[in-house]
Amino acid sequence: MRLYFLKGENSMDNTDNKWVVLLEASNDVEADIICGFLQDRGIPAIKADSSPYTGAMRVIGGLAVEVQVMVPEPFLEEAKKLQKEFEAGNFQIDEEE
Repeated sequence: MRLYFLKGENSMDNTDNKWVVLLEASNDVEADIICGFLQDRGIPAIKADSSPYTGAMRVIGGLAVEVQVMVPEPFLEEAKKLQKEFEAGNFQIDEEE
């Protein structure tokens, strides 16, 4: 998984692109799977909690909080198309030999 660091209020990479919410996943595992799927297809994607305290609350209290999957704004439309393919199961997993 690629890591992106906060550069400014709306930026988490080395560009000036604004990051926008693609979807809210049910949990960290689902968010990780979706981020990996998008990244594998060339779309930068990260997961973000709506609050800095929600991650700790999930660990301490087992709280079920949705996790946002975010992409740079210029990639949003392509990410939406890939999300629909993913949800429909219309994708192929390339197996290495």
